[in-house]
Amino acid sequence: MKRIFILIGLVSGLFFSGNDSQASHLVGGEFRIQAVGNFVYDIELRVYGDVLGLGPGNQDPTVDVATFSKQTNTLIETVTIPLETTEDVPYVNDRCQTGSIQTRILIYRIRRQLSPALYNNLQGYYMVWERCCRNLAVQNIIDPQGSGTVFYAEFPRVTAGGTSFVNSSPEFPPIPPEYLCAGQPYQVSMAAIDADGDSLVYELSEPLKGNSSAASPILTAHFPAPYSRVDWMPGFGLNAMIQGTPALRINSRTGLLSVTPATAGLFVFAFKCSEYRNGVKIGEVRRDVQVKINNCPTNDSPTVQVDLPDRTDVYKEGDTLMVTEATKFCYPVRFSDPDIGQQVTVRIEPVGNAEKPVVTPASGTVVQSGQVFNGTICWDPCRSANGSNVFKVNMIITDNACGSPASDTLQLTFKVVPKVNQKPTITVQNVPDQVSAGNTYRFTVTSTDAGNDNITVSIKGNGFDPASVGMQFGPLSGTGNLVSEFTWTPTCEILERNPLHELLFIVKDQNSCFAPQSDSLMVALPAAPVPRDTVFLAPNIFTPNGDGKNDFFTLPNLPQSSCANAFQEIKIYNRWGMEVFRSDDREFAWDAKNVSDGTYFYLIRYKQKKYKGYVDIVR
Repeated sequence: MKRIFILIGLVSGLFFSGNDSQASHLVGGEFRIQAVGNFVYDIELRVYGDVLGLGPGNQDPTVDVATFSKQTNTLIETVTIPLETTEDVPYVNDRCQTGSIQTRILIYRIRRQLSPALYNNLQGYYMVWERCCRNLAVQNIIDPQGSGTVFYAEFPRVTAGGTSFVNSSPEFPPIPPEYLCAGQPYQVSMAAIDADGDSLVYELSEPLKGNSSAASPILTAHFPAPYSRVDWMPGFGLNAMIQGTPALRINSRTGLLSVTPATAGLFVFAFKCSEYRNGVKIGEVRRDVQVKINNCPTNDSPTVQVDLPDRTDVYKEGDTLMVTEATKFCYPVRFSDPDIGQQVTVRIEPVGNAEKPVVTPASGTVVQSGQVFNGTICWDPCRSANGSNVFKVNMIITDNACGSPASDTLQLTFKVVPKVNQKPTITVQNVPDQVSAGNTYRFTVTSTDAGNDNITVSIKGNGFDPASVGMQFGPLSGTGNLVSEFTWTPTCEILERNPLHELLFIVKDQNSCFAPQSDSLMVALPAAPVPRDTVFLAPNIFTPNGDGKNDFFTLPNLPQSSCANAFQEIKIYNRWGMEVFRSDDREFAWDAKNVSDGTYFYLIRYKQKKYKGYVDIVR
């Protein structure tokens, strides 16, 4: 028979006013001392209490905390800390909660300067608050209703060598509001966080009862250390604060508490966390904990299985699932739990470098015994092909039973069979033999992948950035077949700076889990050579009479325009020197309208040369 194990923290605390000696609802809390700067600290006391025993009239509006010197045990000062806020503890599994368990945290906080004139002793200081009483039902100590509790934290001096010595105390995690079963192994992390990066050491410690009592639950004076410990019932002690196999223990390095409780009841224990800097202890925080163990029903484990496709049997550990590379695959999953009302959840934990597949659905609530939930586990193997083709994952199914949830684990092994991945190809069409300034050039780049993979194509210039010289290229990605267009209008400046532009076009596929394939080709775009200075023959007569023959004056055999010797203009004059025609187009055509027959003279300007001549108009 399993038993519920309820863990509630208790560093000290009391939730009553006056002398109500029957108040026994302390169930948790601790000190936190956080450095703010310039010797200013946030001092916080977090007190856990039983809501059912914690009425609005019996929770303290303030607490008086005393600080003492560790070297002399003399009182340094008393600090009154107000109640700032309260928080109800949300239980992990409300379905398991009983009416006798409701927990609230009372948070006392103040921001205060710790004067370097007071707190400068090398051996440090301690902070303390005492109250009574513990829960009447606690059964591992003598006279719990008359035994107080001591909140206790040690902290270092705030100045050293003329400069501030900054330190914040270790901060415990919230005490988990979980329901557990005796007879079942239980572990919970009490690992604290240290803002300064100090080394932390954990150890069990006997709870302190101090000087308060049922007759004097609120002390009017502050007492220095040492503080008396609780009195143990027979069979209990530091090494058996909770009896079990094993008994309660804590990992000194990690703060992991573990126990398998043996008997039902309510128990208290304590542990402390010491902080070390450069091998020297500088602080300590204590936490008392109250544990309740009740009987709980037997919980049967859930089960999970994976069906094999095209087969009647199911996957067994040691089998290997074969999957094809670059192909998404899914397998049917069935999970169940014999216990009605429980929620079962499936999660995946990868082994090694494998990544998580997706399970759908990942949870379900049992409404009838033996109910089976059908789902799938799907995995894209490309996401996990990190140099290996064999992967393992653990499929873990867990229920949410009151007490210790039960679970089952199925380890899956699968092997990725490499896919035959054909190399993509790339070709170009209509590439010009040479380029000249001012002209626009276009050609196409065709990328093809026989396996219909996703492909990308890129362009790289040999010693230059294609975009910086005005080259345009796209689209850059597609599936199976991709036609991209290259466009460029070079300028004289670009061609003079670099008369040869070499381009590398690269295509890669994107659907291979292990080794992407690629293809490339080089395209050269040389600038057209500068034309030699040649003599051209010009006609000396034309007849613009509209008969369709020799109606225009043109010079098609003019020297070619180039960046070095670009065509600039042609001007035509009559015999009196008046301009009758002008054009900056080397391919000009003069129709001689609005001029009479006669002899006309032309002047042709290039960047580096001039040409003169005449032409007669005869209609």
